[in-house]
Formats: sequence, C-alpha cells, structure tokens
Amino acid sequence: MSKRDFYSRQTILSNIGQEGQDTLGKTKALIIGAGGLGHPIGQYLAAAGVGEITIVDFDVVEENNMNRQVCFTHSDIGRPKSRVLKEKLSAQNPYIKVLSRREKITSDNVLEISGEADIVFDCCDNFKTKFLLHDAAYLLNKKLVQASIYQFEGQLQVFDFSMDKDSGCARCLWAKVPSPNCTGTCQDSGVIGAVAGSLGTLQAMAGINLILGIGTNLQNLTTTVDLLNFENNKIRWKKDNNCPLCSKNATIKKIEERFYDARELFELDHIPDEDFTLIDIREFEELEEDSFRGSLHRPMSEYDNWINLLDKDKNYLFICSKGVRSSNLVKELVTAEYKNCFSLYGGLSTLEETRSRS
Repeated sequence: MSKRDFYSRQTILSNIGQEGQDTLGKTKALIIGAGGLGHPIGQYLAAAGVGEITIVDFDVVEENNMNRQVCFTHSDIGRPKSRVLKEKLSAQNPYIKVLSRREKITSDNVLEISGEADIVFDCCDNFKTKFLLHDAAYLLNKKLVQASIYQFEGQLQVFDFSMDKDSGCARCLWAKVPSPNCTGTCQDSGVIGAVAGSLGTLQAMAGINLILGIGTNLQNLTTTVDLLNFENNKIRWKKDNNCPLCSKNATIKKIEERFYDARELFELDHIPDEDFTLIDIREFEELEEDSFRGSLHRPMSEYDNWINLLDKDKNYLFICSKGVRSSNLVKELVTAEYKNCFSLYGGLSTLEETRSRS
C-alpha cells in the first residue's frame, strides 16, 4: 500500500483533495490527555494523516480505563498511557510521526509544551488544566478544540486564536476558574465509553475542519450533546468587554499560577497542626487497610447515623479520595451552621502525590 492509497477515500472529497491532504500532513497536533476523549481523537487524526501528533499524559493504564479508553488492552496495564497510545497510532498509520510525553500540564510547562503545536486538543478532566490550555492557546495564537463529558452528556468548544483573537474566548463566560468540586469526575459520577467516544470523534472532526478551513465557524459557541435522549443544543455567547484575557483591559497577559487557583475558603491544601479532628468519609471498600492514619472513619453512606454526633464548636477536616465528596459535604455543613468544617483540597490522592515528591 502507498500513502496515496491510504488517503484515497478522503482526497476524492472536493473540499479536501490533495491540497487539503498536504495541509493535514504539515500540521502538528497536540493531544492533552490519553483517556476516553484522547483515544478517538488520536485514532481519527492519525487516520486523516495529521503529520505529527504529540500525546501528553502522566497516568498509567489501569483496568478501570478499559470501558472507554479503547486502544488499551489488559497487557498494557501499568504502562504509561501516552507511550501506549503512541505505539497504537504509529502502528495504525506508518506515514505520520507520533510522539509522547509523560508529563502533567502546569503553569511552568504549558507554554513550552503547546509552543510547537498548530492545534491543541484539550481532553483533560479538570478545570485548572482546561484554563491553562485555553489561556496558553490564546497567548500563543493557537487553534484549540475543547470537550468535556459528564455521565451521558458532553459539550464541545472550538477556538481559532491563530485567526481571531478579538471576538471572544472562554474567559468571557468564566472570568475565574470554576471550583474543581462544582462537577463530578468520571470516577465519582460514572461514564459510559460510547459517550467519550462520541465527543472525542466530534472533537477530531472539529479539529480537522479547523485545520482545513472548512465547515461552520464554531467560535463563541458551545455545542451540548445529550446521548441518553439524543438531543443537542448550541449556545452562543458574546465577547465580554471586561474579559480578563481578551479585552483591552486584560489582566492575564502571561501564565501565572494565581490565575488558576479556584479553591474555596473552606478548602485546605494540607493537614493542619492545630486542633482538628480528621474524618475520613470514604466507603469501606475504598480503604486499603484502614481509614487514613489519625482520622475517624465516617462513611458517607452512614451520614445520618453520625452527623448529629458532631460538635458545632470543634474544628473538623473531612477527607476523601479526590476532595469532591468532602467539599460538597462541607458546603452543606456550613449552611447548617457548622462553621469550623473544612475539606482537604484535592483529597488524599493529592496528599499522597505531594508526599511522593518530597
């Protein structure tokens, strides 16, 4: 088989042709996140002949990834996701270049990682990274395709900051990064693989359209998809003349960590030395051996049995795996006049990660 044969079914399309194929071949794409969205994006960009694809992800393959990260097999468990997906895409299309980086996106590296790309695909699952990628794309004049999923729903946003930086950006809608606990993650809320596959496929097609300059202009438009009822909706928004990123009075002119810290006042990033009672609200099946050292175990499923035992005058720090359940719990407790309740920001996973680096 020749390269011409490989792409023959799409080069016969009048709005692609050999010229469009050459454009795809010269494009450098960056995929952030080798998860449920990153797999179909990678597969269809590789199939379309995008010349260079870089995959960035820090995690390793786990068995619970299999329902939506369809390029992985059981033999890949424990291996870096970015490297495995690179191998799969390289085998899929030998005529392109595929690279991988096992790295987390931070305010220190986002400009360097995004700098060489022509188009960025945001497949991450947290607001901080999404806004880092968005702001970096704006500052670097890049194309950006974002998607996110929640249970049976998803949404898609497209920005072409290489051509249009004046009509608006995501910061026009959300000037500040939303709290990480305002929505659940796949781990906490659940997801079916076909939802991730559907949104990732839409993301890939939106990116191909953007590269080729074909299709509808999706700037300042959020497309929502409900795959339980097969309904979709398009929500347009206007440029905010006071936007902190794209207005004449912008305050975000470079990437600084302070623009991405969205924690609530009741969220602590460490175990305090003061007189706090630690309460582990994870369920029994989540505990490896016992509850977190030095804490009381009070699973959320037994909330009604222990909530009245709390003393409103004492200091409590609630902990869970990711900080989502503990944050939501504390919000309820504060409204019920438990004024000295706090949540561990990012949960025990963040705490263990910090310890491993020290």
